[in-house]
Amino acid sequence: MEILNRLKQLRNEDFIWIIYFFIATFALLSNVFERDFVLTKNSNSFKKSKTINVIIFFVAFFIYLYFVLLFTSNLNNMERNFNNAKYRNTFLQLIAALLFLVGGAIYLMQEILTNEVDEIGFG
Repeated sequence: MEILNRLKQLRNEDFIWIIYFFIATFALLSNVFERDFVLTKNSNSFKKSKTINVIIFFVAFFIYLYFVLLFTSNLNNMERNFNNAKYRNTFLQLIAALLFLVGGAIYLMQEILTNEVDEIGFG
């Protein structure tokens, strides 16, 4: 049964990699709109860039949430023993996934709360 669960996880991860491909593509598109805004001050380009970024961070948040739930489930199905390398590695993966989830949530909130056209970008 463990083999079937691992194969299911790998299939889900394949799907996530496909989603990452689309995330990268839309991030490039968002940069095109942001570049247009920086050069022309076209507010429509700003809105498109912002919408794409919110969608990207929203999708990424749920990807990170999936990994948090996956690692939590894996840990719950293991004997709690930090001397076991597999348990310790899964625990560390959970911590990393939690940090990505928190970071993703912060980026998502920042993108949602940034309403001013002057706040876009770093300068």
